[in-house]
Amino acid sequence: MKTIKVLESSQFDGKSGKTVLTVDGETVELPLTEILKEELPFPYKLLNPLQTAFYRFYDGGNALVSSPTSSGKTLISLLFYLRNRGGRFIYTAPTRSLIWEKFREFRSFFKQVGIRTGDLIEELSEITQPAVVCTYESLLSAARNRAKWFEEGGALVIDEIHIIREPSRGAAIEEIVSYALEEGIPLLALSATIPGAPELSRWIEAELLLESEWRPVPLERKILNMRKFLSRTKLPKGTPEEKVVSTVEELKLKGKTLVFVPRKDLGWQALQVENGVYKKRVLNETLPFIPEEGEKGSVAFHNADVPQEEREVIEREFKEGELERLYATQTLAYGVNLPADNVVIFVRGSFDRLTLRYRFFPDPLTILQMEGRAGRFGLSEKGYSYIVVTGTKEKAVEEALKEEMEMPFSTALSSGIEREGKACQNRRKAFLSLMLLGPLIRYGKEWKNALAKMFSLKKNPLLLKEVEEIMGELQEMGFLDGTAPAPLTKLLVSSFVSPYCYREFKERLNASEELLEENPTVGYSFVLRPFIRKEFNPRSVEIFTGEGFRRESEKIIELVEEKTGLEADDNYEVLSFYASGGFFPFKNVARPPGELSTLPPESSLLGQLLCRLNIFDFETVHRAVMMVRSGIPFKFSLLGSVKGLGYMRGNALARAGELLNYHSEIPLINGLKEEQQEVLDALREALSYRYETVQQVEREATAIVNAVRKIKFPLGDEKLLRFLSSLFVGRREAVKLTKERALEVLFENVTGKEKA
Repeated sequence: MKTIKVLESSQFDGKSGKTVLTVDGETVELPLTEILKEELPFPYKLLNPLQTAFYRFYDGGNALVSSPTSSGKTLISLLFYLRNRGGRFIYTAPTRSLIWEKFREFRSFFKQVGIRTGDLIEELSEITQPAVVCTYESLLSAARNRAKWFEEGGALVIDEIHIIREPSRGAAIEEIVSYALEEGIPLLALSATIPGAPELSRWIEAELLLESEWRPVPLERKILNMRKFLSRTKLPKGTPEEKVVSTVEELKLKGKTLVFVPRKDLGWQALQVENGVYKKRVLNETLPFIPEEGEKGSVAFHNADVPQEEREVIEREFKEGELERLYATQTLAYGVNLPADNVVIFVRGSFDRLTLRYRFFPDPLTILQMEGRAGRFGLSEKGYSYIVVTGTKEKAVEEALKEEMEMPFSTALSSGIEREGKACQNRRKAFLSLMLLGPLIRYGKEWKNALAKMFSLKKNPLLLKEVEEIMGELQEMGFLDGTAPAPLTKLLVSSFVSPYCYREFKERLNASEELLEENPTVGYSFVLRPFIRKEFNPRSVEIFTGEGFRRESEKIIELVEEKTGLEADDNYEVLSFYASGGFFPFKNVARPPGELSTLPPESSLLGQLLCRLNIFDFETVHRAVMMVRSGIPFKFSLLGSVKGLGYMRGNALARAGELLNYHSEIPLINGLKEEQQEVLDALREALSYRYETVQQVEREATAIVNAVRKIKFPLGDEKLLRFLSSLFVGRREAVKLTKERALEVLFENVTGKEKA
């Protein structure tokens, strides 16, 4: 393996420069390489120092490139492809926003690029393009199901490889890498910052390890003690959030500024200070408070609880608009390309008396990832990082940052996958069973070869013993016949559902007959919860709804336990609260927050699984899936397919239906179309729970009536119905189906008469 390090003394201004690097310990200075005649999408005549090093020293095989954000790794991906033209180019990354960004970038080179992010439109189209960009989960699904586009892969790029350390997604990356290693697919791993790069390189059998100390925009770091720094200012500093905002104000920063806070509640409170004290306009619409009018610039908060639609608007405004100051949690440090002129990072430190070491939150690796956002090439001459510490001395943070990059490489599975929040009652076994079954389904009797290539199993032999025990349990439960997966097992794995989660689903279904009859919204939320991968953290909902959610969740849990005799600890009450329209009365919530805003792709997988299981008739499947998809109660959930309604207006209509004691949305829709006074009055009464003035109620009522007038029966989301019907008629035929014909196909095939 060649080990190359690009040194900080390298230079590049877009027109000229040099690359200074160490090659196997020797320092070498080289001129920058002229851009190749390959019509590469590159605005400069020269490759930058990092790209020059890759072009000069990469001769083929696998490679790892670890370099700062915005250092030109996209072009390195294309240089990698040019050396490996034997098949389809596959690029995978963690987030939809990053995938769409790369889709646009790669189209200037490939002309035609396929895409897979879980969206329904994408799933119905065949991948015939020479390149495809996809999320980790879409790629893993393609590998497990032997999708043609994966089988024809000739060059695989895994961006943000450091996410292999995350509990929720690390196992997926390990499995993908194991397939690439087993089948000899050339692999390029990319990361801004990852400890133990040499060990990672050895695992992926890299021919080249390329690390960079050079940054396209030089970084200037300052570590400040908050107490000392604020001692000389007269700005408000009585509360933690006032201290945060006052620190940022006192820094007197110019340009785009990212402010990383260690806790979500601190971020929301800082936003409230910006709004209430400094009169800033808040860009977020879903908030834990009702903002005042602001006229002195815009601020926003980016975190996992912000609805996806709002996050995308905020990201666009920070990149291209007038949003100058963006507060964020550590989720922004991973998988979102948002460079800034300045990065301010608030760090808490505490001394651990057991290890006799300081512990930091966020951890040093995350701090380095956050810091990597500082500097906009071509727009700023230097990036500035301000690390503001409490609870420790500045020197301790500085030493921790140096030590972090010397730590050994680890993955989520090798270091433990348990964390708060459970998408399945037996979360650990669910993870490990899928890690076992993926290779088993793909390779049959040769499955052990791929499993043996997983880093975690090499590093932690106890995991292998655990996997063997799980295999025995799966055989006892009937999911395996020897080492051959049962048809049901293959079906479950293709939908990312563990056999343990399926067993939990069956137990709940068998105990829920009375619950489903009395309250189908709560009932199906409880029964179907094991099929949905999201964590649904109750505290995230409490931020926006406080006592309201706590009261309702207690009622939901009490009802479920009374009717089923079962207790569950997988946060099903959050899904039930959302599906019951629980956010509707809260005026500070514009749309469901966090994971609940990302349920459409999840609901598509759910619908596909339920159709193939054929446990329920299609009427039930349709309503249950639309309930999860739109957050509208089961009886009225098909309103979720009506354009122009959305969560709040759809739930206003559902509440009107409840007031009228209707059993479906059909008489409700017909009543509004016919302008029946009792239906209009019920709608206005429902809206009065959310809106205070007559004008607001009338405005919303008019918008709802206008949307309803455009409804054409039958109800249903046309894209979803085509996607589900493709299970029975194939993708090419499904694309041509009308909504009516798609429904006919589904009612004919999903009868609930066959038991899985």
